[in-house]
Amino acid sequence: MDPKRRLVIIMALITAVSLFGDSMLYVALPTHWSEAGLSSFVQVGVLLSINRFVRLPLNPIIGWAYRKISSRTGVFLAVFIAGSTTFLYGHVTNFYEWCLIRGLWGVAWSLLRLGSYFMILDLSTDENRGYYLGTYNGLYRIGSLVGMLSGGFFVDLYGLRGVTAVFGILAFLAAPLVLRFVPHTRHDIIIEKKRADKGTFLGNPYLLWVLSSVFLVAMSLEGILTSTLSRLIEMRMPRSIDLLGITLGAATLAGVLQATRWAIGPALSPFVGKLSDGRSGRYPLLALGLILISISMGLTQLSIFPFTAWLCVLLVILFISTALTTLMDALASDLAAGKVRVAVATVYVIVGDVGAACGPILAYAGESIFGIKLTYWISSIILLILGIVWSVMAYLKWKKEKQVVQTNRII
Repeated sequence: MDPKRRLVIIMALITAVSLFGDSMLYVALPTHWSEAGLSSFVQVGVLLSINRFVRLPLNPIIGWAYRKISSRTGVFLAVFIAGSTTFLYGHVTNFYEWCLIRGLWGVAWSLLRLGSYFMILDLSTDENRGYYLGTYNGLYRIGSLVGMLSGGFFVDLYGLRGVTAVFGILAFLAAPLVLRFVPHTRHDIIIEKKRADKGTFLGNPYLLWVLSSVFLVAMSLEGILTSTLSRLIEMRMPRSIDLLGITLGAATLAGVLQATRWAIGPALSPFVGKLSDGRSGRYPLLALGLILISISMGLTQLSIFPFTAWLCVLLVILFISTALTTLMDALASDLAAGKVRVAVATVYVIVGDVGAACGPILAYAGESIFGIKLTYWISSIILLILGIVWSVMAYLKWKKEKQVVQTNRII
């Protein structure tokens, strides 16, 4: 196997194990919030967002820290924090303790996310960047698969404490992998010395548009959709579903859907990434994905499907969301491949975190004010507008390339 791709795979698997506990909360907290010591759905939204808000000031600091510490040190620290916070999820008793633990998890994820992103930028070229990012995205989401599927199922049966203890121990067991495989050197992540100023961003309308798209997509999908999936299913379910004598709750069904998404991810994400590396580029795929997911999100709010068909629509949304994540990462990494890669990459991660952090708060606040249905319709309209704009950009890019080809033939 290509040594560079091997390193990407190892980093993805380490990230996956660290994600078990966090992913479990997205399907467990919306339906087990009382057991967790919470008093309202708004608190659920805050807890599913606070780890992202914590990362906003941390990302620039951690980007700077990776100039000073080795990648092994950063990832090892992240795994230790991930194991500790996951174990503590089962022992906190009030909202303020939850806020502290979720904030600490935000530190761990920043170390993992930026460390991996910088490494892939260093290892990849224009010809394989989408493929490497797709490989990483697809494999690390195995952690989400395990966390949401087994976590949702066993929390419904046994409660939070036992599940978080097991997931915490598994995260600690990833530490030897870090010491064995992650290089103990700062030179594995190339970071330029040139500084970026405000003109790097304000003087680049295309970069601003990409970042705006990243924010809105992250808010709608990673924020609103992911945090409300089990709640949406709970509201739509006619009753509990019995399978082989076991009652399946909304958290379990949400876990099954998300797990199916992440099970397909290791094949879907590299395929989409490699396809976007090709001649047609990333624009047409991004535009198509945005329009399809907009229509699908609108369909979930119509009472025209039986429950099983409605679940299939949700599954389609999750598949498209996986593809869009890889496409947005690839678009941003194209921009971050120049001389100011750290600045662009860090801002990209921050903008995505802000969008994903706003999503749960807006979703649960929106449910309290005007209902979750209108929240989903607003998200659907936003994604549709983005899809139309990217379609126009794809057409203009194709037209320009066609003119260049015709000019070259004449010459």
